[in-house]
Amino acid sequence: MLTRRSLLTSVAAAGAVTIVAPSLALADPPDQSTPEGWLARLAAHRDDVSAVFADGTGRRLTHLADRPRPLASAIKAVHLLAYTTAVAEGRLDPDEPVRVGDWDAWHPYLGDGPIGSGAHWQALTQLGIPCDEYGMAKNLDQSVPLRNIAEMTIFVSDNAAADYLRHRLGDRALRAAGARSGWPMPDVRMFSGEVLLLLFPEYCPPPGSPVAVRRAAGDALANRFAYDTSFRAQVIPRVTANPPSLEQTYAWAAATGRGSAAQLFGLHREIASSRDRAAVLAQQVLGTVLASRKPPGSDALLFKGGSLPAILTFGFDVLWPDRRPGTGTIMLQNATEADNAHYEVLLDLGVRALSQPATFRALERALGH
Repeated sequence: MLTRRSLLTSVAAAGAVTIVAPSLALADPPDQSTPEGWLARLAAHRDDVSAVFADGTGRRLTHLADRPRPLASAIKAVHLLAYTTAVAEGRLDPDEPVRVGDWDAWHPYLGDGPIGSGAHWQALTQLGIPCDEYGMAKNLDQSVPLRNIAEMTIFVSDNAAADYLRHRLGDRALRAAGARSGWPMPDVRMFSGEVLLLLFPEYCPPPGSPVAVRRAAGDALANRFAYDTSFRAQVIPRVTANPPSLEQTYAWAAATGRGSAAQLFGLHREIASSRDRAAVLAQQVLGTVLASRKPPGSDALLFKGGSLPAILTFGFDVLWPDRRPGTGTIMLQNATEADNAHYEVLLDLGVRALSQPATFRALERALGH
């Protein structure tokens, strides 16, 4: 279990915003290294789960589909679709060189994974950009094609990449992307702002404040970090001297951007089933991460997930050559250490439910349908 001191060393955000913290524990936990164990876990704690599944052949499952829960990085599919729409309409050039320092400006040093292996560090490292252990480029004037920033939003779930896209595109473009699937007001916030609200709780609005007030507070901190060097200089000393407590971290995670499994399902369904250029470009990016794990006979497996302390979120699609796509979304709260350790087994279970009727029925039974 992490101590408050070890939390500090890992407050270093899967773009998930991933702040690493101890997970909850279940009494008599099942063996979640197996699909059967996951089915038992879901059956025993159905209220923790929201899900929507449609396999493309007429089978459909909905479970607490309209209950808002934290979205974590699964919301980044909205950022991606807004970007691919701008490219398809000629408003953005994917080959445009972007100064790395302008991308780094949305990364508040911490909050996307352990120091030395956080999401932004991974993004820069994969692109061959030298950086320090906090993921800050050593040469801020180096450039990278815009397409790489968009890809890193999905490939390594880089929060700074998502924030850069939101900064460039604006909320109207992100809302238009969500509106394609009937989700006109997706809860998009600056990931950097959310991390900074955890690190500087004195800037948080009072508990119970409207979502718009919380979002505005985080956005203001994100912009301050991006443009105010004196504020930037306060971040690491603040965490060193006063890291967030576990109680603060859990309360913060619960107050981050929210949405429902039905809304996330609709977004994935829209991307997977559409044939316009914006959707096809988004499919190509979402289909890269798990390309080697697509079901036999399928054309692609699209995926974007997210995690926060005690929260796991998945959205995925299987594209078939001879029928409508299959789409699934799973949102899990009160996630345990075992859940986090074996999340890939849950993902595989969900994907198999879209290709194997027996697995679909087993998932239905586990969720009481």
